[in-house]
Amino acid sequence: MPASSFRPPHLLLPRADLDLQRWSVIACDQYTSDPGYWQQVEQAVGDAPSALRLIYPEVFLASADKPERIAAIQTAMRRYAASGLLRPHAGTVLVERTLADGRVRRGLMLELDLEQYDYTPGSTSAIRPTEGTIVERIAPRLEVRRDAELELPHILVLIDDPARTVIEPLAAERDRLAPLYDTALMLGGGCVAGFAPDAGLQAQALAALQA
Repeated sequence: MPASSFRPPHLLLPRADLDLQRWSVIACDQYTSDPGYWQQVEQAVGDAPSALRLIYPEVFLASADKPERIAAIQTAMRRYAASGLLRPHAGTVLVERTLADGRVRRGLMLELDLEQYDYTPGSTSAIRPTEGTIVERIAPRLEVRRDAELELPHILVLIDDPARTVIEPLAAERDRLAPLYDTALMLGGGCVAGFAPDAGLQAQALAALQA
C-alpha cells in the first residue's frame, strides 16, 4: 500500500470520566432490519452523553422525520465539541476488542486517503471493498455529513500480513502502552480497549504496513 494512502490520525476521544459503556455504540449500519435493537440502545443510553447522538442508525433511513434526526445529530455534535466532552489525541491507536465468547480482535486506527478508495466491482485501487456497496445508502450518508462538525467512521480495513508484521508487534508491547480507554460494551457486546503506541512503535508499524 503506498505510504500516501494512510497516516497517523487526529482523533477526538470521550473524556475518561464519562460512562464509556453508554458512550460506545455499534456502527450505524448494523441491525438495519431490527429496530428493536436500537430501541434497547436508546433505553440503555438514556440522557447520558453518547455516540448514539452523533450517528444516524440506518435502520431509520426511511423515517419521515429524517430531516429532524439529521438536525439533532448536527446540534449534538456542536454541543459535545463545545462543552469539553471530547479530548484530542494525535497518533495511532491499538484497538483491542474482546468478544462475548472471549475471542480477541486487534487493529490499528489510522487515517486513510479516500482518494485511494474505489468501491466499484473489480477495483484494483490501493483500498477497495471486500463486499458490495449499497449505493442507495450513499446519498443519505452524505446528507448527514454535509454540515457535520465531527466524523464517526465505522470502517474496518483488512490487511494481508501473513508474517504478522503490523499488528502483532504492537500487541506484544501492549502492557507498556499508554491506555486510552477500556470499557464493557452494552447489550452483550463484549469489551473494547485502546492503547497509544509510542513514536518508535508507531513508526515501526507504519513502515511495516507500507512494506
